[in-house]
Amino acid sequence: MTRTVPRLRVTLVAPFARQPKATSSARTIPLARALASRGHTVTVIIPPYDNPAEGGRDEITDGVRIQSMRVPGHVSEASPLQALAQPILALQTARAAIASLPDVVHLFKPKAVTGLTHLALRGRQWVGYPARPPAIVVDTDDWEGDGGWNDYEAYPWWQRQIVNVQERWGIANADAVTVASRTLQAQAWSFGQPTHSVEYLPNGLDDRDYPNWWPREANSDQVGQGGPEYVPGGAAKPGSEPIRARLGIGPGPIVLLYTRFFEFSPSRALETLIAIRKDVPDAMLLVVGAGKFNQERDLATEARSRGLTGAVHLAGWQRPDALPEILSLADVAIALADDNLANRAKCSVKLLQLLRLGIPVIADATGEQSNYIVPSVSGILVAPGNTDAMAKAVIRCLTEPDLRQSLGEQARNRARDQFGWDTLAPAAERAYLAALARRDR
Repeated sequence: MTRTVPRLRVTLVAPFARQPKATSSARTIPLARALASRGHTVTVIIPPYDNPAEGGRDEITDGVRIQSMRVPGHVSEASPLQALAQPILALQTARAAIASLPDVVHLFKPKAVTGLTHLALRGRQWVGYPARPPAIVVDTDDWEGDGGWNDYEAYPWWQRQIVNVQERWGIANADAVTVASRTLQAQAWSFGQPTHSVEYLPNGLDDRDYPNWWPREANSDQVGQGGPEYVPGGAAKPGSEPIRARLGIGPGPIVLLYTRFFEFSPSRALETLIAIRKDVPDAMLLVVGAGKFNQERDLATEARSRGLTGAVHLAGWQRPDALPEILSLADVAIALADDNLANRAKCSVKLLQLLRLGIPVIADATGEQSNYIVPSVSGILVAPGNTDAMAKAVIRCLTEPDLRQSLGEQARNRARDQFGWDTLAPAAERAYLAALARRDR
């Protein structure tokens, strides 16, 4: 490897536990592994306030030291006592970060424990300890405040205001910022970050996190290519009958919706299915995933009221090792994302997984969905919220096997070649160099 940056000591502070939320396991740790493979000394510190059972572990995996902090008192995430537990945990996290002797501390999400850790690190810097403080980089992968996740969470008014202040302060006071979307890039600039201090770092995939997910490919030396033989998107999928039977799905084309339900209303998904079934009457909607507020129940209730019970199949939340064979049942997938601030700011790992599996995707042209998909090459983009356009694109894919195959193959190749963490890691390195230069000014 030709090095363009010096070897650095980098400490990444994850926002919360590895499970059940995804940022730590899908963004922080894979980036850490990619940085370690590029010769850096990398530590990940996890403050698992949302899953205290993960605390107290210290391990080295793939060249990365991963420390999970002990949570004081094992306070549940919903408890008001988090107002005391999180600052204590943040002080401990800041102490552990300094003890790793980093050149750079990379904090993931500007709110909650990592936001408080940022404040603690700055406080140490203000009192002159350590004498040469690390540069601080903040990563943001969602719009956290009003207009974003504040609008989804059931926060009291005072907590919403704390998130707003943390988000603005954390981004504005970082030495550099990494962002998962172009919308978040503009947010960082609006909060006062110089253009050269903001690096675009979309979500990627590390094949080590997906054993047996990807199909075997001719002449491939990719890690983790242990899945079933590759079948072009839309072709008959041998061996799918037992999976269909287990899920109660009969014969007929499958339209997949892989979701957390925050991005759209259940009504819109059903209206799309109704429009598809006008031309493809045996089409079925397979919904994989569950909403934080049980939105799948609302979808099931509305489906019954519209006479779609047999056409809508809810697979619910599935273990990661069970997902590939279920997702690969799809003839085509839809990625619904209303045109709002939260959706423009997010960067969907679920969409990237579908593309990497070679599933043809019809997506709303909202935010980063337009970055992951090259229109009419590696997927089809439609105007956000346009149910007729979405349905027509799905019908076209269901009735044109060659198109399905082409879209699926191009999607798989693009996701593999352009959105692996090893490919994306140099953006983080550029942020580290910008942060160190700014610190040393």
